[in-house]
Amino acid sequence: MSKNTRRNQISKKNLGFLIIFLVLVISNIILYYSFLTHYFAHHELKISFAVLNNILTMLSAIIIFGFISTRLPQFRNLGDSSIYEMGYLIIIGILSIIISIFNQSTHTTGFFTPFLNMFKVLSVLLILMLIAIKTKSLKNVMHKKFTKKDLFFTFIIFSILGCLASKYTIPVNNSFANVRNLIIMIAGLVGGPYVGIPAGIVSGGFRFFEGGVTALPCSLATIIAGFLGSVIYIFNDKRFLKGRSAVILMFLYVGFEMLLIIWLTPPNISITYINDIYPLMLFGAVLGMILLVMIFKEVKSDNSVSYEELRIRELENTLDEYDDELEKLREDVELLKEKNGLE
Repeated sequence: MSKNTRRNQISKKNLGFLIIFLVLVISNIILYYSFLTHYFAHHELKISFAVLNNILTMLSAIIIFGFISTRLPQFRNLGDSSIYEMGYLIIIGILSIIISIFNQSTHTTGFFTPFLNMFKVLSVLLILMLIAIKTKSLKNVMHKKFTKKDLFFTFIIFSILGCLASKYTIPVNNSFANVRNLIIMIAGLVGGPYVGIPAGIVSGGFRFFEGGVTALPCSLATIIAGFLGSVIYIFNDKRFLKGRSAVILMFLYVGFEMLLIIWLTPPNISITYINDIYPLMLFGAVLGMILLVMIFKEVKSDNSVSYEELRIRELENTLDEYDDELEKLREDVELLKEKNGLE
């Protein structure tokens, strides 16, 4: 493959990623504009200083504990995992106490209950996903050593999980939140079009036949999630997205789904509906993606490969980095030539 051909392929992939994320960003901007316009037209903005102080305190505690938790894995390298595990238990315990005090001081137990229920849903999802990862088919798909039979069973696994997510919902007023699109997006990112698209169609069809005012936009969003995850899988050379990109993708996609609901349901229903479920859906999708990325990273790191295969992968990654640097240098040279009138 010539350098120009390789460079053109990289440019097309980058353009594909840019278009996908640009569409999602624009849809989120439209969503926030529509939501805020409706909100401020019917409400006056009143913020209690005490509530604001409690919220800032809570956020500060979470940031501090998050920073500490990122340093804990260093203890694992010392050969004693007990400090690592005890550290996480202490952090979780202290954070639970802070959340309890926060709820009592602000009287927001009712506000946090749906989020705690969503965390329970994510816990069940993680357990089921851990069980699924133990199957030979899903392991082979994740390690890119799969057969048609492996793809079929992986499609069945994600279809079942997607349908279960439609039934296992969190009620908020008259609305229901779930993590169905997270599962289908993962299906596309892990297995590509032969897993993500059919799993999205099955789960989306199941949601549509459940009925309800939002049946059409929710089922359509599920099908699009499978298709979008599959397209990104292809653009990314059949590799799972890096953690940060996957989380950003899920964050933006929840906003896109909410915009579909606004477009395809009456205004007197859609605004109230997303007002109830959007924060909860965002919490479940983003946190779920973070946890699943961590699980998939551990599974991939456990894959036993020979030294030669590891060395080849390292050299391929290094080659990709050099190609990117060369591409940037070529662009800089072309800019200097244009600036100085040289050909």
